[in-house]
Amino acid sequence: MALLFRFGFCFCCLFFFSLFFSSGCQEDRSAVVRQKVQERVAEFRDKQRNACRTALYEKAGRMADSILIADARQEIQDSLGRLRPFRPTQPPDVPPVDSARVAPLFMREASGN
Repeated sequence: MALLFRFGFCFCCLFFFSLFFSSGCQEDRSAVVRQKVQERVAEFRDKQRNACRTALYEKAGRMADSILIADARQEIQDSLGRLRPFRPTQPPDVPPVDSARVAPLFMREASGN
């Protein structure tokens, strides 16, 4: 009977110690799991925020480009842009500096060869 009592007492002590330590580990584990979940949620939010920011920049760039192109086309289609410049008048004739006839420099002799 004493042996059975000792065995029962040891078993109960061992059970309560294991229950106490396992519940302590679960609290630590749940805190670690909670921390890891918060880290992953923060990473997910950062990725989503960066993706939204990139999409927003691309959309804003396309809008700015289309505005610039429309503005350039509007300037081309302006009514003053279609007018051709006037043709200048022909300048007056310039008289030559020397109006004497040009004579040959070397005279050829007429020979009967």
